[in-house]
Amino acid sequence: MSHASTRTVLLRSSWANVNIGDVAHSPGLITALLGAAPQARIILWAQRLGEREEAMLRRANPTIEIVRGDIDDDGVPNTPELLAAWDDADVLVHGSGAGAFRDDLMLAWRARTGRPYGYAGVTVDPLCPPAWGPLDQLRTMTRDLPPTYLEPRTRETLAGAEFIFARDSITLEFLRAQGVTAGSLEFGPDGTFAYTHRDDAAADAFVAELDLTAGAFGCFVPRLRYTPYPDIYGTARTREFDRRYAINAGTVGPDLDALAAGIAAWVRATGQPAVVVPEMSYAVELAQRELAPRLPADVVEQVLVLGRYWPLEEANAVYARARAVVSMECHSPILASVHGTPTLYLRQPTDTIKGEMYADLGAGDAVVEIERDGAAGTAAAVERLLADEEGARASSRALNRTAVDRLHAVAATVLTGEPPRPYPLASEDLAGVAAR
Repeated sequence: MSHASTRTVLLRSSWANVNIGDVAHSPGLITALLGAAPQARIILWAQRLGEREEAMLRRANPTIEIVRGDIDDDGVPNTPELLAAWDDADVLVHGSGAGAFRDDLMLAWRARTGRPYGYAGVTVDPLCPPAWGPLDQLRTMTRDLPPTYLEPRTRETLAGAEFIFARDSITLEFLRAQGVTAGSLEFGPDGTFAYTHRDDAAADAFVAELDLTAGAFGCFVPRLRYTPYPDIYGTARTREFDRRYAINAGTVGPDLDALAAGIAAWVRATGQPAVVVPEMSYAVELAQRELAPRLPADVVEQVLVLGRYWPLEEANAVYARARAVVSMECHSPILASVHGTPTLYLRQPTDTIKGEMYADLGAGDAVVEIERDGAAGTAAAVERLLADEEGARASSRALNRTAVDRLHAVAATVLTGEPPRPYPLASEDLAGVAAR
């Protein structure tokens, strides 16, 4: 175990490789950590990492160490490389994600090593699924929960953390209202905001292949309300997934009609191409099968659908060349903000409370509630972006600058164990929440 002032970090992350947003969590946070301490030793404990994604990680962060494995029934690492990482690391860090996953891992770490653990950029959504709604309604619903709502095992795990950085203020308010007594509990955004690696050669080839001009096309990202993981991974559908597939069947029409309206507004206002690109692997077929037929006849010739699931570093470089990024997924707008590219997040009501992070960072206008605002609201949002592109660009830059500044504080706490400074949130006055 290291005894230097900068701790050796074991980062539990890389939850999936079929979503470039999830892929970006790990290298983004690693970039923030190494930006604070370039000589720090960071060991990535990857849950799911394909060859393509591992190669990208090593290009983005050449000093990174990667280990795989899990724990057995006795809470002991089941691979030699993971066991060595547990011996070497000073702190176990749960990376950005849609929940505080795997209580058993954190508790086993504490029992075996006696060393600290913490959470860097997590959402804890107590209602979704099955509840859904716009973010303001979800905040109200969450506030109505009794202070005993959090499951006891999760409460125990979170209470034992040295630090918890909630990536949205609804999570932060919920955990404080639940009386979670971690060493520190503050706001800390998604690690994706710090992801800067890009493949410019691939992006240049992309632009040439599709006969585009840099700065003269928009990127549009489709999504279903629930990711069809059984189709992606070839697993059996559970009863819960039967429910989710049924919801998808009933909502894919109006949701993609809204995206189609945004695309039509773009083409009609600019005369420039709209390129439909995937954040998740399944979205390629979704765009071809469900979105393309919904496009108005007068714009269809200006719409291009990328027929493959692309690598993160290529996507990031293409977003740097786009005039705007309009996405039904949460993380493509974050990637766009790295470059100051104007962006909109078309939020579906099933997509948890993580989207509140945009308002927390001062960019609430970037979020369009797709069910509430519909096709007309989506088209109007695209038209507003185009009416003030400089303002949209400045807002995107400010969003990323604010997020990265806060990630520096997250990195300092992870690497040293020192408590973070409180952080004022643009979306919510939380002054009285901590005392509840």
